[in-house]
Amino acid sequence: MKKDKEIGAWARALFLALENKDRDEDKVIKNLILALDKKKYLLSSILKKYERIKNSESKIDVFVAKEIDENLKNSINQKVENLFGKGKDISYNVDEDLIGGFRIKTKDYLVKASIRDALIKIKNNAYGHN
Repeated sequence: MKKDKEIGAWARALFLALENKDRDEDKVIKNLILALDKKKYLLSSILKKYERIKNSESKIDVFVAKEIDENLKNSINQKVENLFGKGKDISYNVDEDLIGGFRIKTKDYLVKASIRDALIKIKNNAYGHN
């Protein structure tokens, strides 16, 4: 296995092992070191790649049509945590093309709940486009 792929595989395995917050992080790292055996020199690269994976997996972007107040952000944060779990890094971005509503983007999902998206869907349905 090439070095980069091996580092990526170990980092992904570490992420999956630590994804469950009930796991003892120190114990998981010690097991990783034992499993690496003669390849302990990869540990630093594995941990860096793990951090990148963790940041990518926990990042959620919320796009809104205009700036919103903290009360609304808190309400949205609670709903996002209900959908995607706690401990996510939620950032808010203003997208003036949205007209109204919002979009939520994660690594795996894009939730479109904007007026612009609704209008595009209506237009496409009216003209027989899918």
